[in-house]
Amino acid sequence: RPPRRGICIETIRQVIESRYNYVCMIEPTRTHRHRADPTKSSGIVYTPPALARFLASQAFDSLGDVASVRILDPACGDGELLLAAFEIAGQRGIDDTELVGYDVDRLAVETASERLKDSAPSELSCADFLEVAYRYCNRADIFQADRAIETPEFDLVISNPPYVRTQILGANTAQSLGRRFGLTGRIDLYHAFAIAMIQSLVPSGALGLLCSNKFLTNRAGRSMRRFLLNELEIDELVDLGDTKLFNAAVLPVIVSGRRRQNRQSDGARRFRSVYEVPRHRVGVSQDVASVLTALTNGQNGTIDDGERTFSIRDGLLDQRVDEVRPWNPIDASTLGHFEVIRRTAIADLSDIGKIRVGVKTTADAVFIRSDWSELPDSIRPEADLLRPLITHHDIHSWSCRPGKDLVLYPHCEDNGRTVAVNLEYYPLASNYLELNRDRLASRTYVKRSGRQWFEIWVPQRPSLWSRQKIVFPDISESPRFAVDNSGAVVNGDCYWMIVDDDDLADVITAVGNSSFCTWFYDAACGNFLYSGRRRFMTQYMERLPIPDPTPELVQRIREYRSAEDFTAIDALIWSALGFEQPLR
Repeated sequence: RPPRRGICIETIRQVIESRYNYVCMIEPTRTHRHRADPTKSSGIVYTPPALARFLASQAFDSLGDVASVRILDPACGDGELLLAAFEIAGQRGIDDTELVGYDVDRLAVETASERLKDSAPSELSCADFLEVAYRYCNRADIFQADRAIETPEFDLVISNPPYVRTQILGANTAQSLGRRFGLTGRIDLYHAFAIAMIQSLVPSGALGLLCSNKFLTNRAGRSMRRFLLNELEIDELVDLGDTKLFNAAVLPVIVSGRRRQNRQSDGARRFRSVYEVPRHRVGVSQDVASVLTALTNGQNGTIDDGERTFSIRDGLLDQRVDEVRPWNPIDASTLGHFEVIRRTAIADLSDIGKIRVGVKTTADAVFIRSDWSELPDSIRPEADLLRPLITHHDIHSWSCRPGKDLVLYPHCEDNGRTVAVNLEYYPLASNYLELNRDRLASRTYVKRSGRQWFEIWVPQRPSLWSRQKIVFPDISESPRFAVDNSGAVVNGDCYWMIVDDDDLADVITAVGNSSFCTWFYDAACGNFLYSGRRRFMTQYMERLPIPDPTPELVQRIREYRSAEDFTAIDALIWSALGFEQPLR
C-alpha cells in the first residue's frame, strides 16, 4: 500500500544534517546529549567489510539464480555494501550488474564514487532516498523527481540504514514518518527505510537489511513486524546480539528474504541468534576464526573466537508468529515444552494483574536525592511529599528494602485521577521546585500534555503505593522478584504489580526467582542486552506462566524458603508447571 501523501520529508534531512549544528546546553538531558552526538543524531555507523560481505551473501541467497542484477543501497555511505554486493555477484557468475546508491552526505557519496569507479556501472546520488521513494509512490509528483526515480525497481536492495530513535528524531518528524509510511507507535528512522526498501523491489526481488534488533521484541516494533510479515517472504533472521561486530551501541539483526507476490503461507523461516556467554559457565566450546565464519559454516552451539565465547541458537521463526508476540528462534522441542506449559499453567501473569513501570521523572537529579535533610530549611520540601524509593539496587531475590534515596512526589489522587498537589499548601517544596523551574519547564512534552511544569512525567496512581506489590528490576542478568509492603514508590528502572493475596504473591515470587523464569524468558522472549543481561519488561513478563496456587504448593514454598532451600523451590516450580526436571 503506498504511503499517504502530503507530508514534507525535509525535516528528516534536517535531523540527519543536524550533526553539524549542535547547541551546547548547561546540564543537558540524555536526549540532548544524544542529539549532540554525531553518531546518535545521524544514526550513521558504516558497515565493516567482513559484515558487509556476510550481509550481501545472505541477500544473494534469497535472490537465487539470476543472469543480471540491479542493486540499490539507499544509505550507501562510503560504498562498502555496494562493493560487497558487486564482489558476491561476481563470485556467483553474475556479470551484468548495476549499482545504485543514495546518501545525504555529499562527501560520503564522493568517496563511494571513487571506490566504485572500477567496478560495475554505478549511479550514486546525494539525495534523501526516503524522499525519492515517496515521490515514486505518489506518481502525481513524478515530474519533480530526478532521472533516477523513473526506474526505482531493483532486483536486490541491501542496506544498513540510519538508526535514529524517536527521542532524537523529535515527535513532529516521527509523526510525519508514521503518516507517510503507515507506521504507528514509537518510530525509528530505520523502520521507514525498511518499508521504502521493500517497496523498491521488483516482485521476488531480494532484501538484505542490517538494522537494530529492537523491532524483534518490543512494542514499538509491531508496525515493522506486521509489514515484514505482509510484504516479505522471510528466508532468515540472524540476530547478531552483543557480538560487537561494528562500532554501534545498537544490537544488530540481519533480515533477508524476497518481496512477497501472494499471501500464501511461508515455508520454514530460519532464525539464528548469537549472544555472549560467560566462559566460566561453558563446558566444551568450538574454536572458530570469527563469529561470521561460524555463521557462514552453519555452526551452532557454543563457540569461542579466542577473545569471547558465544552461544549460537539455530531455530525457526514460529509459524504462528504475529506482530504482537516477540520474535525469537524456536525449535520443535521448545514448541513441545510450550504445549506442556499451556496444559499446566492456570494463568499468565497479565491475567492476575496489571504490570506497571515505576515512576519516570525525566529529571531525576531534581526529584530524587539522598541529601534532602542537608538542604537549607527554606527549600527543604515538606516531609509528606518525600517518599521512600525502591530502585533496582534495592531488589534482591525474595527481598527488597527502600534505599537512601527519597523521591519528591508532588501528586495525589482526586476521584481516581492522579493530579498535581496544590503548591500553595507546600511552600517549601514550591521554593525548591522554583529553583529548578527552568529545567523542569523545558520538558515540552509535559506542557503539551496539559500537565503542570513541576509534575513527574509518569507518576502512576498514588493510592496504590501502600498496597502489597511484587517488584522486579527491568535490566538484570537473571530475574529478581520480591514482595514489598513498605509503601515505597517504585522507580522507573523497575516494574511492579499489585497482588493483595499472600498465597498468590508467594507463588508468583517463587516462579519469578526460578530457573524456569529464565528459561521461559530466553525461549519465548529472548531480548538480550550486552554481557548476558536481560530486560524484564511488561511485554515479556506478562506472558510468564503461573501454576495453580494450591495450599500444598504454597505450604511447601514457605517451608523451603524458611529453610533457605532455594534449590528445592526451583525444582518445585518446574514440577508445578509439568516438568520432571529443569530444562536447559
